[in-house]
Amino acid sequence: MLTDTHCHVQVQDYQADRPAVLQRARDAGVATLICVGYDLPTSTAAARLAQAQADEVGSPRLYASVGLHPHDAHDLTPALLDELRALSQTEGMVAVGECGLDYYRNLSTPEEQRRAFVAQIELATELRLPLIVHDREAHQEVYQLLREHGAKRGVMHCFSGDWDFARRCLDLGFFISLAGPVTFKNPRDLPDVARRVPTDALVLETDSPYLAPVPRRGTRNEPANVRYTAECVAALRGVELDQLAEQTSANATRLFNLS
Repeated sequence: MLTDTHCHVQVQDYQADRPAVLQRARDAGVATLICVGYDLPTSTAAARLAQAQADEVGSPRLYASVGLHPHDAHDLTPALLDELRALSQTEGMVAVGECGLDYYRNLSTPEEQRRAFVAQIELATELRLPLIVHDREAHQEVYQLLREHGAKRGVMHCFSGDWDFARRCLDLGFFISLAGPVTFKNPRDLPDVARRVPTDALVLETDSPYLAPVPRRGTRNEPANVRYTAECVAALRGVELDQLAEQTSANATRLFNLS
């Protein structure tokens, strides 16, 4: 059974057919989802969805995270941070994030992004929860802030760097999460990373509704599609799909301390 360690099935994109999306995930062998928040409304919605699905027989098991995306870092206030902290105490919450730096769009200033990222690194440490890190075109600064502020547990979501960067993140104690881009026609350094990440430090994700893998590229992504990414990574590593699914799911359970 597979685990999608990063999806956003709580958002409006799935309002019309969410039960069918979750059923397709289960039918594809996806047993567990981490429903990731990126601001207060989506974090709240993730928590509510995880709680609503807790007793649904035949549905994937849902967990949630609470965080503020770097795009919205300008919204961070002490009051908002307190609301995120309080929400993190609800049942089914297993991580802080997604948070980090995004120097591709710069919808918040670099200084605002750094301030919000550091606040959430410290929040994760305070709560003893893993950190879900968003990193786009900011590898070196993300690494420096994680190291300088003592982050020791988390995952590099939708990893986009090379092996040297992956190795440095692994040395900090972080897991590497591969998503749809590893299946793309131009995956850059991702196949090399997929082959070299230690077996016990690799997890998989969809980042749905974004980044649908081949052969679903160009459509709305959903958790069932993590199977295509798993098939690609298994082929790159020269292992059977079942073996990869079992190991990456065990890694996710250990990373997020899942029940």
